[in-house]
Amino acid sequence: MSKLFHLLTDLALDTKKQSVFINNPSFVMDEVSLSEAEQTAMMSKEANQIAALFADKQVPLAITAVDPGPDPLPDPDPDPPPSDDPN
Repeated sequence: MSKLFHLLTDLALDTKKQSVFINNPSFVMDEVSLSEAEQTAMMSKEANQIAALFADKQVPLAITAVDPGPDPLPDPDPDPPPSDDPN
């Protein structure tokens, strides 16, 4: 996968890298060898411009498409509140 994808993933998960990026984004982008176009997109802070860099790539997605089945311990409906009517 691309260096930009890995950088974005690291920034999403690593708070220390986030702090360094906030204080010196050029250093972090140079450190991972982003291209000039990638650096320009990141500095723009425009999500569409950054996403456009992935337009020709397949990004792996984590999708769960399986029904887990019935609940083994179903929760019963609660009992209705007691009636104040003596009838």
